[in-house]
Amino acid sequence: MKKILFLIAMCAAGYYAWQALSRTNASGLEPLYDEPYVVVYGRDRCVLTQKCLQSLRAEGIDAVYQIIDEREAADELHERMQEAGLNTRSYGLPVVDVNGRIFIRPALAAILEAYNDYQEQ
Repeated sequence: MKKILFLIAMCAAGYYAWQALSRTNASGLEPLYDEPYVVVYGRDRCVLTQKCLQSLRAEGIDAVYQIIDEREAADELHERMQEAGLNTRSYGLPVVDVNGRIFIRPALAAILEAYNDYQEQ
């Protein structure tokens, strides 16, 4: 019985670790633009989306804002998420594309790091 419980606990821990690691796409996608960029996908009424946009503006980054309630924006986001191997059925907002790297509900530091890494290349 203890072995079965241990096995279940290990499987659950592995699943949660995989979920945490899949929140970012380290390999990257084909960038949308030829210059450094940040695209924020979200909703006007989403507090986290608005806070993300406000923080980016405060850092001097002019992010492109895509409202996912608009069909074209949602289709673009879901296509990019699928290419990155991310789940499109359930995810938190905002989703941020930084030079071809997809982040779900990222911290500002993660966005800035990815943006600055791209600029240094």
